[in-house]
Amino acid sequence: MKEFFENFKYVNRDMPRSTKIIYGGLAGLLLVFMTGRLIKTPTILIMIGILMVSIILHELAHGVTAYLNGDSTAKVMGRLTLNPIKHIDPLGMLLPIGLILMGSSFVIGWAKPVPVNYRNLKKGEFSVFMVSIAGVVVNFTLAFLGATIIKIFPEIYMTNDIVHTATVYLIRINLVLGIFNLLPIPPLDGSKILWSLGGDWIKDMVENLDRYGFFIIIVLSYLGILWKIIDPIFGFLVNVLNMYIQ
Repeated sequence: MKEFFENFKYVNRDMPRSTKIIYGGLAGLLLVFMTGRLIKTPTILIMIGILMVSIILHELAHGVTAYLNGDSTAKVMGRLTLNPIKHIDPLGMLLPIGLILMGSSFVIGWAKPVPVNYRNLKKGEFSVFMVSIAGVVVNFTLAFLGATIIKIFPEIYMTNDIVHTATVYLIRINLVLGIFNLLPIPPLDGSKILWSLGGDWIKDMVENLDRYGFFIIIVLSYLGILWKIIDPIFGFLVNVLNMYIQ
């Protein structure tokens, strides 16, 4: 554990001191709050673990796909690894953990974006499309894996509380992550997918929106519009998986 924190500290050594203090304070508050919740609901650790793995695999998929399409930037920077220290974004992990502890029905998080030099990609816009959609494909694949577990091992799923909780959350969080990242708002993957498929005016629109993207996401989330967009798609995909399970 000590080695983990030492490595994490080294990876984030360039972070401003004030930011470190803020994140440290938030982490401390979460730790205090988490201790009480874990005593009552130990399965929260499973939920947090699944969230972290899902987010890391999402980013790793971008890097691997970029590498296969001619860009070795992620490999050179040591990001083609399952080591969580290389991928963890402090705020991107603290926020969803806080949401989980508060019992929020909508949980989202992120890891450090895998660096991609799009100029190195072999097949231009097609490669951009492949790299951009790779993370979403991984999320939907993990959700499908959860449904397959239910289909093949229904008795274990119904009788084992840990398996039940883990499987449901594996499906839920990965469907939400997949749908969320498909939204055509920079810097989400959907904006890059739209850029790769669109004409010049769409490319210009996406590039012009890039500086406002994060603000747009915050506003949509605050107004409750974000979940209203995600929820019907989420419901449709859940129904599809239910038909597969049956």
